[in-house]
Amino acid sequence: MPSIQKQYGITVKEALSLDVVNRLEVVGGKEGLDRIIKLVNVIEVPDIMDWLIDGEFLLTTGYSFREYPELMETLIPRMSQAESAGLAIKTKRFLDEIPKQIIDSANEHKIPLMEVPYDLSFSEIIAPILGVVFNKQNKILQKLEQAHKKLMDLALNGSPLEELCKETGILISNPVAIVDRDGSLIVNEDCPDKYKFELFFSDVSVEIKQEKLRFGNIKEVKYSLEYAPDTDKPLTIKAIRIPIIADKYEYGHMVSVINTPIYEPDILTLERAATIAALEFTKRKAIFEIEKSYYNDFLEILLSADFENADEIVSRGRVFSIDLEQPTTVVIINSSGLNEIKDIENYMNMNGTRSKEDLLKTISGFFRQNDIHSYIAGFKGNNIVIILSADIEQKNELKDTVTEMARYLINSTSLGTNINIGVGRVNNDIKMISRSYEDAREALKIAQLSDTAQVIFFDSLGFYKILSEKNRSELESFIEELLQPVFEYDRNKKGELIKTLETYYDNNRNLKLTSSKMYTHYNTVLYRIKKIEELAGISLDNPDDALNLEIAVNILKLFRNSAV
Repeated sequence: MPSIQKQYGITVKEALSLDVVNRLEVVGGKEGLDRIIKLVNVIEVPDIMDWLIDGEFLLTTGYSFREYPELMETLIPRMSQAESAGLAIKTKRFLDEIPKQIIDSANEHKIPLMEVPYDLSFSEIIAPILGVVFNKQNKILQKLEQAHKKLMDLALNGSPLEELCKETGILISNPVAIVDRDGSLIVNEDCPDKYKFELFFSDVSVEIKQEKLRFGNIKEVKYSLEYAPDTDKPLTIKAIRIPIIADKYEYGHMVSVINTPIYEPDILTLERAATIAALEFTKRKAIFEIEKSYYNDFLEILLSADFENADEIVSRGRVFSIDLEQPTTVVIINSSGLNEIKDIENYMNMNGTRSKEDLLKTISGFFRQNDIHSYIAGFKGNNIVIILSADIEQKNELKDTVTEMARYLINSTSLGTNINIGVGRVNNDIKMISRSYEDAREALKIAQLSDTAQVIFFDSLGFYKILSEKNRSELESFIEELLQPVFEYDRNKKGELIKTLETYYDNNRNLKLTSSKMYTHYNTVLYRIKKIEELAGISLDNPDDALNLEIAVNILKLFRNSAV
């Protein structure tokens, strides 16, 4: 990265244009004259190779080569590995001329090799080079100090994140934005490159390159090149992304789109800005935790009906922006994907395990987008519980709202099909909220029994309400005991007995309709029904057998279908 390193020094070619230094003669490694000199050192001992560093320009009288000739084979390769800047040898004292072996090695490794006139002292070479280098490095320190002061002022004044992005962009001469953990873009509205950030994180962007860079002791950052269609021509977007992390939790990324060259001090400035952003996110999280505690306390009162004065609770509800005088329903959300994050790798993976807090924020995001304000949400055990209210005339729309919310959560989170939702009955009495909560719990149990039914409404359960008291293994045992011979017959004969049985009950036990729905002859359906009776050892003429069989079929529908 010569362009980045050059901020800390000058190229060998530039050094050779300085007074006095211009008396050095380049005898090898001319292809490496763009190497950067960041410091100058004199070597006269053999163990110097253990201390070679990046950007070092070495001076020597050649004494070590005379005493230790093996250095002529190893020094230049080791300098190349260390990314040293160059080597200058003073002849006529210990060496009459620079050995061809060293010149050839310098050419091979592109390490600039120079001959120093005998009458020129090393101090005359070192002074002008370090003068320029120190001046450049001092300017960098001043720039970093100014950036630090500006960023600290923003932090102390409690400036919004949009302002932090704007000022950081000015400091590094490139636009800056923040993308939080939920994928929301935070950027100054006046930013002319806002559309680039939107393209960068859109679904149409395709990553074409990703590198990991490390500058000195700073953290590793990601440098990505992405391609995105922009009207009728392609657009290549370069960006640097730095994680915003506090207390092992990743809140998002600070991102800079690279329109002009970016250097190490700019990345250091970005990291400091990311630290300040982390403080702001931490503050927001603390406020969220306090609010969550208040919400949870009030939620518990409503769900337990632990109050005497309903009017007082209605008044408290208005503080939480929910109108409890209107019809309400209780929604319970559970997911097997809601795990506590216990290691930093998961915290730092934007696509990793989501916490309950993340899901609750996503739910709040759905309500904001749909301009829904009359609700209260919080945690109860491993579940998220929501109380929704609506105007009398919108009472029937509550079910549609919950259905849309479920679809939104499935599409917006990594939890996907892990989400189960139980919905209680709508009630007009505040004291019935606890009853709706119990309804929602029963509905959730049924949702968790099903393989694919993610949203279950209690008032649509019908006879399934009685199943909520049973666990899945008990229900599976009931089916197994009754229909195991039928399952085996279908497996061995590739039959359709179970399918026929389900169609039979779907059509109110009408053989003619069943044969029509299955595009099968009436006698074939009749034969299959008789075969089922034979295999299961039952008779459909027996009311108990008929009821048990119908219950088994409905349980199968629960396990296999989402339409409950």
